[in-house]
Amino acid sequence: MQKKIIFAAVAVVVVIIIAGLAVALSSSPAKEKTKVTEIGSDTMLELMQMCAEDFNDESSTASVSITGGGSGVGITKLIEGSTDVAQASRAMTDAEKQNASAHGIDPVEFKVAIDGIAIITNKDNSVTSLTLDQLANIYNGTYTNWNQVGGPDLEIVLYGRQPTSGTYQYFEEVVLKKGKTGGSEYSATMKQQTGNQQILSQVEQDAGAIGYVGVGYAKQGGSNIHVLDVQKDSGSAAYSPLDEAAVLNQSYALSRYMYLYTDGAPTGAVKEWVEFVLSSSGGQQIAIDAGFYALSSSVQQEMLNKLG
Repeated sequence: MQKKIIFAAVAVVVVIIIAGLAVALSSSPAKEKTKVTEIGSDTMLELMQMCAEDFNDESSTASVSITGGGSGVGITKLIEGSTDVAQASRAMTDAEKQNASAHGIDPVEFKVAIDGIAIITNKDNSVTSLTLDQLANIYNGTYTNWNQVGGPDLEIVLYGRQPTSGTYQYFEEVVLKKGKTGGSEYSATMKQQTGNQQILSQVEQDAGAIGYVGVGYAKQGGSNIHVLDVQKDSGSAAYSPLDEAAVLNQSYALSRYMYLYTDGAPTGAVKEWVEFVLSSSGGQQIAIDAGFYALSSSVQQEMLNKLG
């Protein structure tokens, strides 16, 4: 009888120990995720935040934080070594690449989505299309009234981005052709805004306004704005950034890629993140949901191949 009591007592102790271990294991803190930082383009901010939200939910090993500030800011931070990834709405310049090399940084470029810069006006403006030359003459201050491009007798009010913005720099290069023969600069009267949403809001309220934003933001404007067609020249057909085929085949004059940059070929958590952004069910679908356009299958595969 005594042996049975001792055995029962031992059994109870064993059960208690096992239960205690189970509780201890279940209450142990989860392994902390590796943190990835990404800084840059305001145009890409909403898109990348949407990607990060899904990625952070799905990944058990990594989490990503996204900050805006402009493409130039992101690239500078990458060169300084203070961010893992830079997001940019333009390609790095030769000067930036040289600066990166001087700092021991080896930028690797990934195209992650396609955008068409949308030229927007107030909904009450009757102008429906502009050539690149007309657009340049508006933004360099040569044209100051809408009647100079077939519109109403109304002063043109310019809205644009700040110099650190990739969109500002892209527009300056492609439309104004700054630094090239016959090129020009932004008019001093342009009202610089900190982001796409700010430009959208101003154009909605200002009858004489014109602005430029990423196509995803233009889609958000709905009936409160006009999205203008753009012609490469007076003899060319006019295309809209809302026309996916025209943006993808670059018939639309202001088509461009969105980029991520890493220092060297990404590994670990950074590689996992970039792979998610490039995946069809991840970042590419989110790009469509955010109003951008997904990469073609050939470009997508080319980018995935860079990951090894």
